[in-house]
Amino acid sequence: MKPRPLLVLSLEGLTPAALGCYGSSWNRTPAIDAIADTGCVWDRWLATDDQPSKMFLQMVESLDQTNHWKEKWQANGTIDLITDVEDIADKFEKLPFDRMVSLHDREQQWNQSPAEDIVDTQLGQLVAAAIERDAEEDDWSILWLHSDFLTKRWDAPRYMTLIDEGDEDSLAPSDEVELLENADEVTERVEKLPAYFEDLTPPSLQLPAEVHPDLVMSWMRTYGCQIRMLDVLIEILLTSLQAEDPHVLIVGTSGFQLGQHGWVGHRLGPLRSADIRLPLIVSDLGPLHLPQLSGGNTFPKILDQIANHSSPDRSGSLLWSPEQWCQSDEGTSVITRSDRTAHAVTTPDWFYVQDHDQSEHLYLKPDDIDDFNNVARLRPDIVEQFTNAQKTPADH
Repeated sequence: MKPRPLLVLSLEGLTPAALGCYGSSWNRTPAIDAIADTGCVWDRWLATDDQPSKMFLQMVESLDQTNHWKEKWQANGTIDLITDVEDIADKFEKLPFDRMVSLHDREQQWNQSPAEDIVDTQLGQLVAAAIERDAEEDDWSILWLHSDFLTKRWDAPRYMTLIDEGDEDSLAPSDEVELLENADEVTERVEKLPAYFEDLTPPSLQLPAEVHPDLVMSWMRTYGCQIRMLDVLIEILLTSLQAEDPHVLIVGTSGFQLGQHGWVGHRLGPLRSADIRLPLIVSDLGPLHLPQLSGGNTFPKILDQIANHSSPDRSGSLLWSPEQWCQSDEGTSVITRSDRTAHAVTTPDWFYVQDHDQSEHLYLKPDDIDDFNNVARLRPDIVEQFTNAQKTPADH
């Protein structure tokens, strides 16, 4: 039996908040959800560096150079990288890939407005390049697509924006304004933002104190439109590949803020959970949600485990046993390096971050997903533990 190949899609600026398998109530991702339904979904997989290129490098490096995951996969075909990220393409010689197709130099060919068809988008061209590579005669063991379109170019056709019937009704002027006496108040009440934005460049803004109540939702719909295009392109890619029954791995290399703490954009403001909590999904090896805390530096081990699982003598076995799922993550900690904060560390119970102004923030995990309630003042004992631990920091 021939080992199953692996298709990897890694994306900068991918937040779990927009994925159905992570509980999104405002966006739909049926293709990604179908992959998650039979696979492993990491609920608490965190970035160890908030800069996506650095995070990518950590993900492909092996913790044990004497037993690199690359060697196991190379035995069954080439390891190919297709990317539109210049920083990654420039480092190709230092990366564990056999071949690379770089599309970042095609930027001048792309439209200066949202595309009319997904094939004309930045991600669409990346997927087309993957299909072309798959049609070649020589086998591949890993086909890895890496893109920064979510942080650089929102060119998804806007007809893919998800607007529910209830949302459409709310966008229409209300008859109640006719009962108002003040003309200025009427104008203010009926002013409506568009349901989504046509902007090609992703937002990078701090929300004002008195923000329009629909502004964040309009940006969320626009971001969700990009994710829906991703979802459709994944389905197209899987139905177009000639490679037999590949594993699929979807992962983020950085997050995206959608209004949390007053920011909309990528890598803005002080470091918070929206920047570092990332999706990680592997098909066919579940169904299982993994609740344990883990960091990006564990990714090489995951690639190694999938290689072991895909070998003929391991077919049909689970990647993670029930015993492993039940294991406690007590004592685990993930340090996230960033130029936007002085120190940031996550444990199974807490997320502690010290901003550059020396202010300390403490959030209860995993309950407080978006760091809504800073309890540093209420738990000085926990803050002191993190402060003392900074003297001898170490990743686990």
